Amino acid sequence: MDFKLLIRRFLAFVIDWNIMFGVAMAFMFYGPGSDPEYLLYPSIKMFTSAGFLLGLSWLSLYCLFKDCLFGRRSLGKLICGLSIQNSETGETASFGKLILRNITFVIVQIEGIVVLVNNGKRLGDSIAKTQVVRRKRIHKIRL
Repeated sequence: MDFKLLIRRFLAFVIDWNIMFGVAMAFMFYGPGSDPEYLLYPSIKMFTSAGFLLGLSWLSLYCLFKDCLFGRRSLGKLICGLSIQNSETGETASFGKLILRNITFVIVQIEGIVVLVNNGKRLGDSIAKTQVVRRKRIHKIRL
């Protein structure tokens, strides 16, 4: 198991997790029909506000499509220099495979255990036949 790659993947996960939940919390507590007071005194009204529903929608959509955004990488993977490729051909993973890979992200606790036991490969990677690799740097030659 490549520990440097695993650390990069973990950092990318932390970045994506913070984006995902930061924006969702902003919608939920400061969006339309929401009240920042819900942070201290949650109520059933909080769950029926438009802001709460926007936050849940953001979570679902970002979770599914996060790897389809920045050149078929999430922002966390972009920052950490990672990309996702088809494990059979070595080419960049297709849009469909990226979504299939992220469907299992809902069970994040199980995914964390699977990564540690399965040589750094998520359950979603096994199902979609993808792998996360370090992105090769392209050096331009100046003449």
